[in-house]
Amino acid sequence: MMFNHSMKGVALAAAVVLMSQALTGCKGGGGDAQTAAVDKADVQKAAAQDKAFEDNQKKIEVLNQKYPRVPELGKIVERGENACYNELKERYKTQLTQLKKDVESTGATFVMTMLFVESDNKSLLSFKLSTPYIRSTIEQLGVDYVDFGPILAKYDPKEITQVPRDGHWSVKGAQIISDRLATLIKKYPNAQSKTVYKDSERPETFADLPPNDDEVQDGGKDLPYHIKANSQGMRMDHDLTFPKKKKRVLLIGDSGLFCPFLDNEYTIAYNLQKTFPDYEIYTIAAVNWTTEDFLSLWNTKAKYTEPDLVIVGTNASDIEDLFFTNRNHCSRTGIAFYPSPIEEKFYHEIYQ
Repeated sequence: MMFNHSMKGVALAAAVVLMSQALTGCKGGGGDAQTAAVDKADVQKAAAQDKAFEDNQKKIEVLNQKYPRVPELGKIVERGENACYNELKERYKTQLTQLKKDVESTGATFVMTMLFVESDNKSLLSFKLSTPYIRSTIEQLGVDYVDFGPILAKYDPKEITQVPRDGHWSVKGAQIISDRLATLIKKYPNAQSKTVYKDSERPETFADLPPNDDEVQDGGKDLPYHIKANSQGMRMDHDLTFPKKKKRVLLIGDSGLFCPFLDNEYTIAYNLQKTFPDYEIYTIAAVNWTTEDFLSLWNTKAKYTEPDLVIVGTNASDIEDLFFTNRNHCSRTGIAFYPSPIEEKFYHEIYQ
């Protein structure tokens, strides 16, 4: 539910309707004939996209059968630095660099937050190795950020998360993060996107939740929480309208910003919205997303919301989550990821 791989079939169905309307209304005039030709091209393009999606799904299925294991957090680094881990670090840096470039190309301000709580020895190992690299990468890119490690270390994990049943934020944990992010937002009162899109350019949805979703989930952990989405597939109680009338702040991230196991009104974005009633603050995030998904999401959907300030959440798991088997199970792109020679060698070493 947290993510989908494609809008397969939707574009094709819409194009078929358009073409049908054009052909039905055709009286033999040149303009109507041109419209029908354009709509026919749209149908063909949508059909080609659906075919590509189906082909990729078949490839992913084959890959998942051949490489069924997804390393748990800390598995790739349990023996310390290695060639595979170093390759994933470079992948992370390349994607984050591109994301910053793409966001800033619209005139929006790009900042980051590092959200992570060490709940066990394996996550602690990942934290010790990955966090310094992530911090260094962010600083090299000249990006302002909030490191929540020292802030959250002052609290008992049982106080700010749902442990022992789950490691995601409690109501108090989400509020602590919101309060600190409010300080970050106040630093950029003049953030202003310079890009305005035409209505015809915007996708039907800006996020991957089912439009108008309204359901209670518990993730199999007996922690029920209420999810409500607007008609644009975003976890918020109203639609974004255009032209925008308020400054917009977008939070992009994984479950650390999505806040599973919290009802909508207790999430980080909702807390911030109460603090900044003259802004529109919204989250586009999902469980297991990585920098790769942030890039895909930004360029296909999120940029069309025209945010002025973009806050990207990252954490120590983001590097290891770029391992090819995890990508094939969780990536929102729907692309089949084949292992690099280094990844394949590493996979067979740890899963002999």
